[in-house]
Amino acid sequence: MEEIQKKRNKSLAFRLGNTYLSKKTAAIRTTGRHGYTLNDSQKKQLKNLQLKIYLIAGVIGACAVMIVIFPFHFTNLLDAQHLDVFGYQFDFELYYTIYAVVMIFPEIWLLNMLNIYAVRRICEIYRYPSASQEDYKEQVALLTEAGLEMPAKHMQLLEIDPYVGLTKFSYYALLIGTKLKATLSNVLMKFLVRRFLGRYALRIVTDLIGVPIFAFWNAWSSRQVMKEAQMRIVATAATKDFMREFSEEKLLTVKHNLNKLFHFVAQQKRQYNFALYSFMKEMMVVFPDLSLKYDREVKIDELFGPNPEENKVMARLLVFGLIVDGTLSVKERLTIRKIAKEPWFPVSIDEMEIILKGYVNGEGLKRF
Repeated sequence: MEEIQKKRNKSLAFRLGNTYLSKKTAAIRTTGRHGYTLNDSQKKQLKNLQLKIYLIAGVIGACAVMIVIFPFHFTNLLDAQHLDVFGYQFDFELYYTIYAVVMIFPEIWLLNMLNIYAVRRICEIYRYPSASQEDYKEQVALLTEAGLEMPAKHMQLLEIDPYVGLTKFSYYALLIGTKLKATLSNVLMKFLVRRFLGRYALRIVTDLIGVPIFAFWNAWSSRQVMKEAQMRIVATAATKDFMREFSEEKLLTVKHNLNKLFHFVAQQKRQYNFALYSFMKEMMVVFPDLSLKYDREVKIDELFGPNPEENKVMARLLVFGLIVDGTLSVKERLTIRKIAKEPWFPVSIDEMEIILKGYVNGEGLKRF
């Protein structure tokens, strides 16, 4: 935790965002236990907020592309330079490249400001965090991290590595694909346009392809930020409610397999996941001596044995672990499909979808 605190303190964006959120949420007071359900008015406010943020984020992305390409096409300020290196002569758009890189930073700051504002509004809609909470400052810090898309590596504190089993190539491919998806999409679309239009594809036409692409990915990024903030608010309360359905005696029957369970879910997610971390922390309230350390990839068959009752407990924990972050990927669905056919598995894939949808839409966690 000290390492996480140091990284927070080193970031100017975090300090500014944290100060802003602290001031704007200081008036929030919740007398009852914090829940994770929304009434109709809150749902409407959240929906309107989402549409507004997506639109503004898209406009920021579109404007950023036009600010970069228009000076290149309509002025001579960013013309290519003719270079002669070791006898080789070629043209290189040095000034344009430097200008394009520099202009990334104002866009990032604008998006950060927009996303922190979105997180603030989500806090106001959910009436969370309450300034009367003992851990109020930490909750504000966690929501600031979500708003700035800072890596939620809290699972490392419990020795959970979601990338176990990936080859180095797969790991870096996943990392690059995640970080550069907008740029890679832009390159691909430019290639396809040139392929179809050939010599008729003017440079400005291919450059303008980036306008809708970067607008889309900016809106997508803000969507992910808002969902992460929302899940950070609801996951802890949802986990507490879910865990009340198990007696300590029941959980003791599967304690020996809990480390495999959490590693399996983390490996399915292939990312550091704060909602899943909340689930792990709540389990460790029940078993303070629980060690989650495990250093190899886990297959789903390893979670279950010959005892149907133990399997049912483990299956319920697995289902919740997969949906607690508000997502269920195609890979996760395919993984679960086989085991869901077992008579002791509590829900079908379709029922999981319904439970997930209700959970994300603020209707609470349907019992299963």
